[in-house]
Amino acid sequence: MNRLDDKTVLVTGGGRGIGRAGAIAMAAEGAALAVLDLDGAAAESVVAEIEAAGGKARAWAADITSPEQMNSTVAEVIAWGGQVDVLVHSAGIVGPAMLKDMTVESFEKVVAVNLTGTFICLKALIPHWIELGHGKFVALTSPAAQRGQVGGGNYAAAKAGVVALVKTAAVELARHNITANALLPIAATEMSANVRENPKLEEKFLGMIPLRRWASAEDIAPSLVYLASTDSDYMTGSVLSIDGGRTI
Repeated sequence: MNRLDDKTVLVTGGGRGIGRAGAIAMAAEGAALAVLDLDGAAAESVVAEIEAAGGKARAWAADITSPEQMNSTVAEVIAWGGQVDVLVHSAGIVGPAMLKDMTVESFEKVVAVNLTGTFICLKALIPHWIELGHGKFVALTSPAAQRGQVGGGNYAAAKAGVVALVKTAAVELARHNITANALLPIAATEMSANVRENPKLEEKFLGMIPLRRWASAEDIAPSLVYLASTDSDYMTGSVLSIDGGRTI
């Protein structure tokens, strides 16, 4: 028996990076995957990969900053999968700039996607989970939430807000058997490209990681399987760092 048999998992930002790797790993453990991404073609590509391996999946293109789109998408996913047991929220963007150069527009856009979008996705599922009698919310955040990030004040602020939102959800929703946890990864994905493509910046950044290397998205995926499975049923309000020691 697989760890996620009979579970339906909705993954936002599932078309690439950690969302993609997590979707593939959870499908391999028996979950039916609803793969959501702003880029519908990317989501379809992940679904094709899951189906080729014998898994069940379907793609949706949606904007996580739109309550209307998310509410309708969640309704469609529930109709398709029968229910949604787990939300893995991986969607996010960066907008690198030093604070003195950062525009209000850039700050607000990054917060809108990374923080407000997280709230919108969570809120869309809460009524369903209360009716269902259980649910799991897993939000990807960042070590920047705890340490700040030079050249990424908008991103760090938004991700710190996600951690606070997760902890609030854990406290408020526990009586409904709904858990909420945050995952803090560091991985070589599009989100870290601005660092990895600058040799001097990358050398400095890796110098702050005790393991002195990047993780791959596939290195992070097993942690998502764990947080989505019954193995983590007594875990809520936690912040799990998979960051090579960066947070410490």
